[in-house]
Amino acid sequence: MLEHERVKRRRKMDLGIIFLFIIILILIGASVFVYFQVKTDVLKEEIKKGKSLKILFSLSNNNKPMFFELFMFNVNTGRASILYIPPNVGTIIESIRRVDSISVLYNRKDFRPLLKKMGKLLATTINYYIDIDERNVSRMVDLLGGIEVFIPNPIDITYEGRKILLPSGSVLLDGDKVINFITYSVPHEPEMDKVGRRQRFLQSLLKSLSDKSYFITKSEVFKVFKSLLLTNLSSKSIKTFVLELDNLDSERLIFQRVLGNVRKLDGKELLFPHYNGELLKEKVKQTLKTIASKEIGSGEDLTVTIEILNGTNINGLAARTREIYQSFGYDVISIGNADNNNYLHTVVLDRRGKIEVARKVASVIHCKRVYTRFDPNLDESIEVTVILGKDFDGRYCRK
Repeated sequence: MLEHERVKRRRKMDLGIIFLFIIILILIGASVFVYFQVKTDVLKEEIKKGKSLKILFSLSNNNKPMFFELFMFNVNTGRASILYIPPNVGTIIESIRRVDSISVLYNRKDFRPLLKKMGKLLATTINYYIDIDERNVSRMVDLLGGIEVFIPNPIDITYEGRKILLPSGSVLLDGDKVINFITYSVPHEPEMDKVGRRQRFLQSLLKSLSDKSYFITKSEVFKVFKSLLLTNLSSKSIKTFVLELDNLDSERLIFQRVLGNVRKLDGKELLFPHYNGELLKEKVKQTLKTIASKEIGSGEDLTVTIEILNGTNINGLAARTREIYQSFGYDVISIGNADNNNYLHTVVLDRRGKIEVARKVASVIHCKRVYTRFDPNLDESIEVTVILGKDFDGRYCRK
């Protein structure tokens, strides 16, 4: 009987030792992982491989996301893009088995589900994030001595009990004024105006970081700066990012946003990207290709001004096609009807002697008929005319 008890105690002791050994191994493994995460500069490795950096910026308030912006930056070319992603983008959330806004995945303690879903939404891998709380945005701006922002018209309003006064022109804003700039709203304000303010904020912030990179990377200043960020980047990678911003051509940033249809679901207004998100994926793919190109003028095709004319008897075709081009970031300045509604084939006309730009516009809808046509009576602001024919099925030109 005593022998049996001794055997039982020995077994328990052995199990305890094994369990303790497993815990020690886990702790050692975790320590090694953290050590290499801190010491490894993942951004520098990606830059060496010629990859474009993709960092999801999120601005939050009281642990809720205000908006997301995907910053895509190719250090070798200096080209970059900011894609604005509103928190109410609708998608299937597998973890809760329902359609909801992408913001339900926002968790400051674990960004992995959000990054994974964003990557799936945009058909690209997003490994890094930088989250800044609203209060820390103000502190960061003040640490930089303010940031310069262009405001087209003066603002004099009261919003949520706050008096907001912002002058027009290129002005230096302190932290509190920057918060006012990105948060205020006025009745009937076009969504693109609010989005534009928030994109210009990130543009100005990145430019200021570039201009003051030497100051920011000083040991004592960097400690304060890093404390204002929530990120999965190591200290080395953050410094690399700030220093590499010196290569950023901030004046030629490509500004884009998620476009789609707003529908109410369970009392929430959700934005569903056009064509089940396929346009959004194509746009990101094209943008990454553009910013990686070293060709002179690369990316200018994304800012070309377009006129779309309906050459068929299908009502609303030009308006729907406008949504396609706007989803890709193109500036569609007018839509209307062509001189007749019997066009058999879709044609894309170069109006300013930039045939290659017109060909890129045509490639969005797989149009093969691209010609140069000068018209002295045409509005000078129009660079490319798209005339839709009967071969256009609403998305592509059929062969």
